[in-house]
This record gives sequence, structure tokens and C-alpha cells, in this order.
Amino acid sequence: MTSSPDPDQPPLDTARHIRYWQRCFRSLLPHHYTANDSIRLTLGFFIVAALDLLSSPSSYSEPPSNPSKASLITPDDRKRLRRWVLSLQHPLGGFCGSPHHVLPAKYTTRWDPMTETKVALDPANANIAATYFALLLLGILADGDGSKAYEGVKRTETLRWLKRLQRDDGSFGEIVDEDGYVGGGRDMRYCYLAATIRWILGGAELGEPEDLNVDALVAHIRRAQTFDGGMGETSMHESHAGYAYCGVAALSLLDRANPDAAAQPNRYLHAGISSIPSLVYFLACRQFDYVDPNSDEENEDGEASNNHELPDVSNLNLSDSAHITGFNGRFNKVADTCYAWWVSGALTMLGESRVLDRGPARKFILEKTQHLIGGFAKHPGGPPDVYHAYLGLAALATMAGAEGAKEEGLGRFDPRLCIGVEASERIAKGRQALLAPPEEDDLSESEKEELERIKKRLNWDKTLERMERMKAKWRAEGRIASLEMEKWNPYDPPKWNDSDE
Repeated sequence: MTSSPDPDQPPLDTARHIRYWQRCFRSLLPHHYTANDSIRLTLGFFIVAALDLLSSPSSYSEPPSNPSKASLITPDDRKRLRRWVLSLQHPLGGFCGSPHHVLPAKYTTRWDPMTETKVALDPANANIAATYFALLLLGILADGDGSKAYEGVKRTETLRWLKRLQRDDGSFGEIVDEDGYVGGGRDMRYCYLAATIRWILGGAELGEPEDLNVDALVAHIRRAQTFDGGMGETSMHESHAGYAYCGVAALSLLDRANPDAAAQPNRYLHAGISSIPSLVYFLACRQFDYVDPNSDEENEDGEASNNHELPDVSNLNLSDSAHITGFNGRFNKVADTCYAWWVSGALTMLGESRVLDRGPARKFILEKTQHLIGGFAKHPGGPPDVYHAYLGLAALATMAGAEGAKEEGLGRFDPRLCIGVEASERIAKGRQALLAPPEEDDLSESEKEELERIKKRLNWDKTLERMERMKAKWRAEGRIASLEMEKWNPYDPPKWNDSDE
């Protein structure tokens, strides 16, 4: 099913949006983005994910015979961008948000002779948001079925780094500094990012000591529900639709990683939200009638005081349907494109998308915030930006999918990861490859015979015993055994005298 909800609904001008995203991809972004260079990886995610959504196999009325050629991201671009994303990886786990945060190797780590491990000199350069976007990008850009999506990712190091970002109260921060201090807020965004990273890299399967404290995380999310049913940073803070989405998505991904998911469906979703009906009501109330603001009514900042009028209760009629509806994230705020996504995404994961009115919401996005040059603006009349332009597409795809329909020109959408379904499937394949046991030795018979000859020539077992004795001697002398070992050629170890030991 690909038709619009009714004949009066405007179509999505996909050609216009493709041109917008190709300009963002192939040329320089407007100068307004200069101050956002520290999140260059995030901007790259929105651009690449949009191009993928607009050209994935399910975006076509007839699936293309060659999906690779039909994609707006060429094979050469995929390889180039994968190299770029991996170049932002920190040696000790996590990803940096911009090339300007990646220091030369000698400034990133140092050897700690006391623990005989490498420690980070610049731990604050890797951050949780960049790591989330990097892992999603690697899945979107993966070739084939995605089984090689995470080749080159430091899985164990990243999961250990992620665990250091969790506080005792279950919350997560954004960075950890040289002293182990966790920086950043305690809101639901970091909880969602952590749950996504954990699921993709298989933290649950790796187990202790790399896995998170899941029970503490769930308890922290549960404490965030407020008196009005929404979610804030804590129960004492203002509720927010964006936080609600992040809380629901985090719990949904914890359920997806639950090894007993079949026996305990939605275990964490129910444990982490004290009142799901209250949350659904809060989210449903974020949709409201949109009326063009009166240009004569402006606030101190020169903006319209509201974009909806208070109804005359005496004239209300239950049979009246809204013409155009927008969404806000909090009470008494104006309609904003991105909240169509945060609200519809959360309700879809809760299985309650029926409470939304898709047709009027769709009109707001396509008639009020869709820009002449493509993309979507934050508010009606504003310029497009990559954040709202992508989440506008996400909202359209999600609301259509919730009705069993498809937004023409867009692929199917996964609300948990905020990417197209095909990209999500590649990520799942890449995750499976990470969890697969290592392949058995695939040396040929001739190679195995050569290896045995080398071991025999070197008297390998005795050589290993002498290496262990030398390590003990070096440690006693205050030398670093691993650094001494790095000086050796394993195929031509030094000739020892008994006095050397």
C-alpha cells in the first residue's frame, strides 16, 4: 500500500528533497554550520541516512534489480565514507565527533607500567553521541548484507569505555575525563545512545566485565516519568516528548537484547515506565490544531506568540476534524517539525500510534515546513536544516508505516534506530557477525606443515618457557616486559645464555 491517506493530501516531492540532500552531500554546507564542526559526524549521519532512505529498495514502487546501482550512495562513496568514520575511532574505544578531535597517536595513549595497560591521554575526545552515529553510519554504508559492517570497530574497548560513562544512579553521561569524572547531563538521550551502542556491539552477550548495569539504567528511566505522564531528566523536571522517545527507545532496545525475550516480551518496557497509559496520553496531547499566526501578534523576540488559537468551547463539535495539526514537545510551545517524529516514533514503539491523526499531521509537514529548495524547516517560514529535514522524512515514513501504508518515495522505517529498515537489517547482520565464534584455523595443509617445521626448528615450546622466565626477570629489574618483547622478531628470537636468565 503506497497511496496517500486521501485524495486531498499533498504528495511528497521526493525529487526536490533528493536535490537538497545531494547538495548537502556534494558541496559545502552553508556557513551557519561552521560553529557545529565539532559534530561533523552527526551532520554526516543525517545526510547519508536521508539519501539512503530516499533510495533504499523499499522506497521504489518496484524493487530495483540492482539495489547498489539504485542507491544514491555509490560504492566508491561507501568505501570512502567508511574509512572516514573509522578514522574517527579512539584507540581505547568510542568515536570522536570531528576530525579536529582526533589527535596524533602519540597524544592519544600512553603506557602505564604499573598496570601494564594503555591509558588514554585524551579520553574526553570520544563521546557517546558520536559513537552512536558512527555505528549507525557504518551499518548504513555497509556493502552486501552488512555482515562486514563492523570490521575494524574496537568492540571490547568501546564497551569498556561505555561502561565507564554510567554513573552509580544508572544514568549516563556524554564523556569521561582523565580523572574518571563523567561529564554531561543525566537525561534520557544518553540512556538511549548507550542502549543502542550496547545492542549493536553485543554488550549483553559479552557479559561481565564489559556489560552495563541494566537494572540501574531501567530504574533511572523509571524515575524520569513525571506527574503529567511524560518524561523529563528526572520526575522533578519538565516533561518532554524528545526525552519520552529516548526513554521508550532505550527500553525497547534493552528488550531486543534480552536473551529471554521470547519468555519475557517487553520486560524492560514495562519495568521502566510506571504508567504507560499516562505516557500515551501525554504524547497524544502533543498534537494540536495549527492555525497560521496573526502577524500583528508578536512577542518580545519578534516571533508570533502562538500558532494555534484557543477554541471557543461553546462552538466545539466532536464531528469536526482538524485541517492541519502540528506537534510540540512541551506544553504551551509552538509546533515544530521534529516533534512529529519524536511523538510518532515513541507511540509506534508503544503500539499506540492509532491515537494520532496522520492526515492533518502530514499536511503540516508538507504544506507548512517543507521548503522550496527541499528539506524541512523547524517552524513554518523558516529555512531548512539537516536535522529537521531528516526528522521530517522520518516522521512521514513512521506515521505511514504505523498504518500499514508506505509514504511514496520513502523506504520503510525502523523507529527504534531512526533509520531505514534495510539499513537496520544490515546493522543486525553486522551484529551477528560480531557475535559469531571465531572461525577455525583456515590454513592450508602445506601452510600447517610449514608452521610445524618452523616451531620444530625454534624448539618453540622451550622458547616460550624461556620467554616467561625472561619476563619475570625484567619485571624484577623494573623493566616493562611487553615493551622488551616488542623489540623481538618472533621468528628469530635472541640466542640466550643461561646467565641471561
